[in-house]
Amino acid sequence: MIPRLVEKMVYTLLDQPRKIVLIVGARQVGKTTLLKHLQANLEQKRKRVIYLNCDIAEDLSRVNTFSLTLLQQLTSNVDFLLLDEAQRLGDPGRTLKILHDHIPAVRVIATGSSSLDLKNTLSDPLTGRLRDLMLSPLSLGELMGDIGGPQQAPYLADGLMTYGGYPEIALTNDPVQKQVQLTKIIDAYLFKDILAFQKVRQPQILIDLVRALAYQIGAEVNENELASRLKIDRKTVVNYIDLLVKTFVLVRVFPFSKNPRREIGKNFKVYFVDLGIRNALIGDFHAVHLRADVGALWENFLVIERLKMFTNTGKPVQYHFWRTYGGAEVDYLERETTRTTIRAFEFKWGSGRLSRGARSFTHTYNIPVTLVNRENFLTFTNHALT
Repeated sequence: MIPRLVEKMVYTLLDQPRKIVLIVGARQVGKTTLLKHLQANLEQKRKRVIYLNCDIAEDLSRVNTFSLTLLQQLTSNVDFLLLDEAQRLGDPGRTLKILHDHIPAVRVIATGSSSLDLKNTLSDPLTGRLRDLMLSPLSLGELMGDIGGPQQAPYLADGLMTYGGYPEIALTNDPVQKQVQLTKIIDAYLFKDILAFQKVRQPQILIDLVRALAYQIGAEVNENELASRLKIDRKTVVNYIDLLVKTFVLVRVFPFSKNPRREIGKNFKVYFVDLGIRNALIGDFHAVHLRADVGALWENFLVIERLKMFTNTGKPVQYHFWRTYGGAEVDYLERETTRTTIRAFEFKWGSGRLSRGARSFTHTYNIPVTLVNRENFLTFTNHALT
């Protein structure tokens, strides 16, 4: 398997005072592979491990209980209990709370494919008992570590912008097969959690909405405009976008505003967590440099890779964009939650210079704007700048 950076964080958490480790992420991003790799490493260290896949009825029946006696029998002479797809449990929070509170000798590592079902049901019963990590599609840094060093970065970046970072796709060389596999992920997995949650009543509208959003990456989203175009009410648009965020399809970025009279403060932007999924939805896999939407692809790629870097290193970050009503704009602002410094970035596919909007932002806030282009993007995607 391609080594996953988040694995280091798992081991760090296992060395800390006892907490349940929860790894969440979309289907097919590699959670099962990671969990099995953790199992192999722990067993190599002579730890006693039980792995249960809750998608399998026989495995689920062994752990889907509130009986302390049965859970004690299951985990007798065990150091680690690994639960894959833990959202399948009838009440994950209650079962995991019993394991945590009454069987302290056992460490639990669980995975889940949907923050909708799992994190919501765990938040109350497991307050103070849980550390959650997110496993994203493969990052540029992970691919560079496995396939090639910095000299391969432009080639790997083009691949991520075209076919995305799902492991199965990244490890496939044939472009046609990549497209087939992406279609399979969309049809068989992507909408599975969303359509099952709260019994989504209009699946075609959800698909139409996500396709419409695929054409708007990097642009501000107007919920009323989308509602009018799709002939649905605004509340449905709001709810479905929220579902797409909570099932790891989209990331929302809200505006930075300290002057409501000059700066927008309501509309948000969306980016696709995986650009392969986005391109499959609109049916466009042309080479990046030939595409009319290369600027939007580049912006989406840089924002998501930056967020992956923070996620994989466990650094919480607040992120925004900035725009005035007069049209001045900065693509991306960030502030690590442990620091007060705001960093600002402008993205350009070509070399170019900082825009007038970037200079306006610096004049207003006395914060320099860094230009990120094809020549220096590795510093942005792989390093937390100071």
